[in-house]
Amino acid sequence: MGGPATVFRAASIDVLREVVAFCRSKEIDHYILGKGSNVLFSDRGYAGVILSMADLAGYRVSGTRIIAEAGAPLGTLIAVAHAHGSHGLDFLAGIPGTLGGAVTLNAGITEAEIGEIIENVGVIDIAGDVTHIGRDRCEFAYRSSSFLTSRIPIVDACLRLDGSEYDLRRLLALRRATQPLAFPSAGCTFKNPPGFSAGELIDRAGLKGFRVGMAKVSDKHANFILNLGGATSAEIRKLIDIVRQKVYKSFRIPLELEIEVVDG
Repeated sequence: MGGPATVFRAASIDVLREVVAFCRSKEIDHYILGKGSNVLFSDRGYAGVILSMADLAGYRVSGTRIIAEAGAPLGTLIAVAHAHGSHGLDFLAGIPGTLGGAVTLNAGITEAEIGEIIENVGVIDIAGDVTHIGRDRCEFAYRSSSFLTSRIPIVDACLRLDGSEYDLRRLLALRRATQPLAFPSAGCTFKNPPGFSAGELIDRAGLKGFRVGMAKVSDKHANFILNLGGATSAEIRKLIDIVRQKVYKSFRIPLELEIEVVDG
């Protein structure tokens, strides 16, 4: 979804550093993109440069740690962990993103978040060098981190494999049973307000199945907005506004976006 954009696929971290430095020096807007699974772009597109991490997906295992580049898909890292006898990443099963995006949003489930197993995160600092930041400086919180606000580019991260283990099959079965996987979506649209479920509030507001054009609030899980085929970004955003207004009017509870909206 969205409009046109110029995309640059960095072949290595050194190349990415050069391009980031160039964009910074020329004051060119740039956006680091993994798989784009949690991002909504404008129908106008993006006027700057999209820096794709698709080719930065390398990894290595060192003892009970995985050190992986930011473009590594979460599914790949789960498989690597299994090959080394660990199910410590299984709580990320079914999340269709990359390591960089997962770290930025502190992805996870109710029982666990990726920030809990991070040892350090490599970023391109203001000087253009790769600096590694310890977990205690990442400011991990519910669907948030310091990287979300600073927009500093993540290049890699070190994950521990020696923590709690999870049941991948059970988690995937739960996703299939409760989430509308048959249609494209950006996952959960809103964060859960403290003490509440966003999906439940939207359902109680009577908005399950509500449509704007080809965008629809899922009948299966009300916190998912679906693209029924050919939906525009504008339709999704209008539906987001309607949901927010109706939930606030009904319960006086503001809904905060979990997805990221990127204007052109």
